[in-house]
Amino acid sequence: MDYSERNKKVAQARWKKVIEKEKRNIPTDNKSLLLKSLLCGLLAGDGSVQIRNEKKSIHYQLDFFPDDKYMLDKYCEIIQKLYNKKPQIKNKQNFFSVRLGSKTIIEDLNEISNFGLKEWTLPEELWKIEGAKENWLSGFFSAEAYVGPNCIKLQTINEKGMNKISELLNELEIEHCSYQYTPKNLKHSKVYIIFINKKEARKNYFNRIGFVHNKKYKKLKETLNL
Repeated sequence: MDYSERNKKVAQARWKKVIEKEKRNIPTDNKSLLLKSLLCGLLAGDGSVQIRNEKKSIHYQLDFFPDDKYMLDKYCEIIQKLYNKKPQIKNKQNFFSVRLGSKTIIEDLNEISNFGLKEWTLPEELWKIEGAKENWLSGFFSAEAYVGPNCIKLQTINEKGMNKISELLNELEIEHCSYQYTPKNLKHSKVYIIFINKKEARKNYFNRIGFVHNKKYKKLKETLNL
């Protein structure tokens, strides 16, 4: 074995120990798992969780694109508390680009959820913890929902995911309507839409789920005269 191959194996062994230590240090108490549920919702809406095969290695990349400073700060706080890491942040004027390379985080999150425009799923194994459903919904709605004067609107091209959201809203007794829209251009995917229209339903959403998006929180509070 030549020196370069030997050094490579030594580096790989050292890196494996680092990853194993990081995984052991991920907190598993209920409070931390509630944060993880919120994190999964944020990433399902405004994130990108990538594992890429490159020339000589596998690259793990976590991206998040919040358009609200409070949501940015909450995301970074969660990453720090759960994984003791600090992502790189770039201000793109209308949004923030938040990037972090971490095999530990991505493997941990992929154990409970899938991510991607059509592939995202909900971390249902966390539902045994009281508040986990609400936290995931809060993260996803914060990332994806539109708050208007008379409605909360959510849309996605992920049919299975939207059906799961509708089920959760029903469990929480938040009245809503579901629709689907087929674009004229057949190359475009169907869009699945949820509306929370009635004032009492929006108030119920505000009290039970809420937002970690300051602008949407204030907008909903204002429309409800709270």
